[in-house]
Amino acid sequence: MGRGTRSPRERRRRINDEPAAPFPVTPMLDMAFQLLAFFILTFEAPTREARIDLYLPAVAMALPKMDETGATVATPSSGDFVLQARADPNGKLLSLDLNNRPLLGPSELYEVLHDRIRPRVKVLNVSIMADDRLRYEEAARLLGACAAAGVDSIRLADTEALERRP
Repeated sequence: MGRGTRSPRERRRRINDEPAAPFPVTPMLDMAFQLLAFFILTFEAPTREARIDLYLPAVAMALPKMDETGATVATPSSGDFVLQARADPNGKLLSLDLNNRPLLGPSELYEVLHDRIRPRVKVLNVSIMADDRLRYEEAARLLGACAAAGVDSIRLADTEALERRP
């Protein structure tokens, strides 16, 4: 064969004989372990306040009422205790009322529900009417106080329903 022409077998050998460029795996493994360590160290398990047990009614008659626009309106029933939570513009708890009785905060709410009301009633239901600006942490404290006091049913009700209530 001539000097410039090579057989296909020789061409294949020449391609395979070239050394492959090294691929840096170590930096990728370092980054993967750093990410894994970051997520393990910053993970926070959910607290009891974040877990809410919901017992939904099985009867069709227990469906919420509808207003004239077709939106559902949750109004407290006559046997429920109504908890009103108002917030300041920053979302902090401004005032707290249980059936129009002012309370100082979640700790007093727990004391009233657990020590005074719970021993007298068979089923303790609380409807929470919270201001839209109320921060989640404040609402979680209220839910936690109700759950710790042994409240059987916690409902989240519309704040406008309180104004329409007789």
